[in-house]
Amino acid sequence: MTRKITIFLIFVLVGLATFLTGYLFSKRSLENSTADQALIGNSLVDRFNQAPEKRITPTGLFELSQEEASFPNISTNGNEILYYMPASGEIRSVKIQDPTGSVLISKIQPNASRIKWANNKTLIADYSSSSIFYDLNSGTSHKLDPRIKNAVLMKSGDKVAYNYFDETTGTGNISIANSDFQAYKNILPTRFDGWGIGWLSDTMLTLIKPAITDIPSVSVFKLSTDGVTFENILEFKNNLEIAWSSDNQKILYSYANPSTKENGLYFMDLALKNEVALNQNIDASKCVWSIDDKTVYCATSSGFVILDTSSDQPTPQPLAQAVVGAGDAAASATDLELTSIEDYLIFKNLSDGKLYGLGLGQ
Repeated sequence: MTRKITIFLIFVLVGLATFLTGYLFSKRSLENSTADQALIGNSLVDRFNQAPEKRITPTGLFELSQEEASFPNISTNGNEILYYMPASGEIRSVKIQDPTGSVLISKIQPNASRIKWANNKTLIADYSSSSIFYDLNSGTSHKLDPRIKNAVLMKSGDKVAYNYFDETTGTGNISIANSDFQAYKNILPTRFDGWGIGWLSDTMLTLIKPAITDIPSVSVFKLSTDGVTFENILEFKNNLEIAWSSDNQKILYSYANPSTKENGLYFMDLALKNEVALNQNIDASKCVWSIDDKTVYCATSSGFVILDTSSDQPTPQPLAQAVVGAGDAAASATDLELTSIEDYLIFKNLSDGKLYGLGLGQ
């Protein structure tokens, strides 16, 4: 009997020892696992609680494109620029506040000679043998009838103005259509196929008759979309270049004086039709109007300047001359544009073909 009790106690003690050993091992494993999870948790918390990388708002003179780019178009909010790369046909987007990288938006045919944008990401691109309408939103396109010349979209993209010209008969019409060309109306018959066309407003066009071999001068007209008003603005000006104010009621223009053959800069309020000489040898194609419709920014051979057209004696004031490289860039600048709140001047540098921005807040 004593022997049986002894054996029983031995089995109990062995079982108890086994249980305690397993319990202690399990507790230690749990503690280690909890500690590991805490480390992992802290690591994740630290990772996601890290302060976001701060972007430095660009100032001074900076690149917007890494390669040759053309036909920049600033978005209505002023934050984004769409541009065209003629070598590849790529259309890319870059944010002015973060110009370190661009995004591919679409790809169209390369080597366009002209692109006219609308604000709804539609455009018309001219090539040597045709013109093509592109809708970047839907990714669709269609080739225009070869008799459609110099087509240009309204800012909204809803309508297009163009010269429909039949070369076999030598006759045509300045016409307006919706963007798919399914509905149209003719507003002015013409026997000239080279009209330059632009939208001044939803109801008014500008027509520019460029220089030709027999007539080396340029003339400018206004044409209402109902065809009722056809008004001459400037006539027979050599080397004429024009910059329109944002409200299209004023123009800054340059042309060669027929006597001295030297270029001069002029201003006109279309309501008064009085030419005001600004006594500056500046090319108006290298100027852009401020939204105040009295101030203009220009690129000259000596740097960027600003002019007040409302002044009795407008004198160019240096703009951002302290910015490194701004003077050299101005000498080669073209296609000037201002962002919507005028914090940046955007332009193409003909010396390297790239797009640049110039901060105006210094």
